[in-house]
Amino acid sequence: MFTLGIDGGATAAKWALRDNSGKIKEGVSEPIDGHVYRPESKTRLLKVLNEIKSAAGGEKIISVYAGITGTSSDLENNGEIIEIFQSVFGEIEIEIVIDMVLGYRAHFEFGDGIFLYAGTGSIAIYMTETGKVVRAGGWGYLLGDEGAGYWIGREAIRRTLTAIDTKSAITKGSLEAEVLDFTKCKDWNGIKEFVYSKDRSAIAALAKPVIALANKGDLSAQDILAIAADYLIDLVLQIDSVIGKSELPVIFAGGIAEAGESMIDLINIGIGREVSLSKVRIANRAAEIAAENLI
Repeated sequence: MFTLGIDGGATAAKWALRDNSGKIKEGVSEPIDGHVYRPESKTRLLKVLNEIKSAAGGEKIISVYAGITGTSSDLENNGEIIEIFQSVFGEIEIEIVIDMVLGYRAHFEFGDGIFLYAGTGSIAIYMTETGKVVRAGGWGYLLGDEGAGYWIGREAIRRTLTAIDTKSAITKGSLEAEVLDFTKCKDWNGIKEFVYSKDRSAIAALAKPVIALANKGDLSAQDILAIAADYLIDLVLQIDSVIGKSELPVIFAGGIAEAGESMIDLINIGIGREVSLSKVRIANRAAEIAAENLI
C-alpha cells in the first residue's frame, strides 16, 4: 500500500509514493492546477492521476496529501477536485491544500518560520499555531509576482526591446543576445509573437539563463536579480509587520533559489537575518503527511 504526496505547480507536478516501510518512489508529470472548471485543466489532472496510479503498479493508494496551485484555502471549496481524485483512487483519505500551504508544512511546524517561495510566481507565507494562513504576495503574474521567474523573464525581454529600439550594439554573450537566442527572435516582431503566443511558463523559463549570466558576472543580469531580491525582501518584511515578529527563520525555495548565494546574501542583508535554502523535496514530505493523516 502507498500514501501519495503531490506538489502541483505551474511548471510541473512532482509526486511521491511512500510504502509502509517509508521507501519512496518519485516522479514528475506535466503541470496541474485547481481550475478544474476548465475542461483542459480537468483533463490534465485526470491524466496525471492515472499516470500515478499506473506507477503504483497495482498497489493500493490509501491516502493523499496534495498541494496544488489554484486550489482554495477553504477546504470545503475543493470538493470538485476531491471528487476527481476519488474517481481515480476511490473513497480514501484525501486532503487538498494550496501549494504554498504544503510548502510551509514541508519545512515548518505551525508558527515556527516563514516560507519564501519564488518560482514562476512569488509569495511569502506564515502559518499561525492554529493553522491560520498569513500571506504576502502570490497575486499572479498580471497583478504581482514580482521577483519571480515570470517577472525576471519579462524584465530581460524589456531590456532587450530597449536595446533594439535604441539600436544599441548587442554583443555575443550579453543579456540581450541570450534573450534573442532563447526566444529564437531577431527583432520586435519576433519577440511580440513569442510573448503573446506562449504560456507564462515560457517567459518564466528565461529566468534560468538570466541567473546563469548573473553568476558569470553579467552586470545587467545581476541588476535584474538585485531588483528581484528587493521584491522578495518586501514580502518577508510584510509578513514580519503583520505578525509582529522579526526574528523567525526564513526558508527560501523555488526555481529562483537556484540563483544561489548571491541572491541569498542580498535577502539576508535586506531582512536582517539569515535565510536558508530549501533542501526538501516537497512531494516526499507530502507523502509523509499523507501517512500521518491516517494515524
